[in-house]
Amino acid sequence: MVLLDDVISPELTAFHAQNEAQKKNAEKELYGAGHGTLRNLALALKSFFSSLPSHKCLECRVCSGYCTVSPSFNGIETWSSKGRTILTQALSSSTFKASPKVVDVLYTCSLCGLCFAECFEGTQIRKAIMTARHSIAKVKRTPELFTATARNIFEAGDPSGMPPSKRVAWTERLQQKGNFPKRAKVLYWAGCVTSTRTPNTAWAFGEVLNRAKVDFTYLGEKEGCCGYVLLAASLWDEAKENAERLFEKLGATKAEAVVMPCAGCYYTFTKLYPEILELELPCQVFHAAQYLENLVEDQRIVPHDLKWKVTYHDPCSLGRHSNVYNSPRRVLNAVPSLDFVEMPLSRNRARCCGAGGGLWSFNNSVAINSAVERLARDVVPMGVSALVTACPTCHINLRYASVRKSMGIKVYDLTEVVEAATSKLS
Repeated sequence: MVLLDDVISPELTAFHAQNEAQKKNAEKELYGAGHGTLRNLALALKSFFSSLPSHKCLECRVCSGYCTVSPSFNGIETWSSKGRTILTQALSSSTFKASPKVVDVLYTCSLCGLCFAECFEGTQIRKAIMTARHSIAKVKRTPELFTATARNIFEAGDPSGMPPSKRVAWTERLQQKGNFPKRAKVLYWAGCVTSTRTPNTAWAFGEVLNRAKVDFTYLGEKEGCCGYVLLAASLWDEAKENAERLFEKLGATKAEAVVMPCAGCYYTFTKLYPEILELELPCQVFHAAQYLENLVEDQRIVPHDLKWKVTYHDPCSLGRHSNVYNSPRRVLNAVPSLDFVEMPLSRNRARCCGAGGGLWSFNNSVAINSAVERLARDVVPMGVSALVTACPTCHINLRYASVRKSMGIKVYDLTEVVEAATSKLS
């Protein structure tokens, strides 16, 4: 029997309510949306859902409508978080094989976690999807894109195969001009995407570190890749081999702390390494937002007036996955004259830009659609001139969407804002 759910997926805009009474009414309306529908019958088939991560699935009257990519497929259930949940459950059975369509569905996901941000706290469907992807990898059915990416990482130290000489071009703008000490208390980990796709971010953070007189080093051409895309694609054996190589490089620097402007790298180092690979870095790990917050608090950098009106986009890797929400906001609020306004959908409810989980490369059009949705529905109505984020992948996807749709929204990394606010020319 095939059971179709006739409940219309709820809109995130229901949570735009500004006061608690309105929020409670919105939630009551959403959670009661399943009465008198086939959803009731679905709930009766408890055995079908018995292996799901949480019994909350059985108690809720409305299945998740918070899927980032589902709108690109007109809300078809197969391409929703619910559809992927059913597929992950089916793949746990030895009788169900991953067809090309199943593989396509499971990899057309940004792993953002937004689908369960509200009522499924503690239910890790994102992890279930990663586990399902791993079962696909074990039978050699991982999409060729990701196996090629793995080869690029091992051969060139970059997911796209960019030669090492290209990733260090931004250092020519620093006072060190590529001349960094072999050892220092702080290791600056720029990351692949930041170095090659948003090099101004890499430079801006390095420049601020210099202004704060931070004793830091940088691995340069030897840096390599953190392996986030390998972990997201669930090529875990390759990811572990890459991580072990990386640990040797980091250990040679004798650094007490590693700092990075990439949310994906931070999430990989602090969450994915210990949870999936059972590895932990032998030093402190800071995202640039956290480190900048410390520099501001210690008055090692003092921001000047910056008369911009901005809003902030929470990257999934930094926000929902790593629970770093306050640091970037404290940094922005420390900039005098900066008009910082919050979007209604922010923090754990922030709409995903659509680029994570390998989706930006696997299905770029879907990733762009999600970015357009974020900008059009959440950013443009705020009347801001710029959107600030703290992730290079979010940065390039949102920036490209803004240009492609002529939205006129400038996109900056948090480090670029701080650089501008501490520059003598600002």
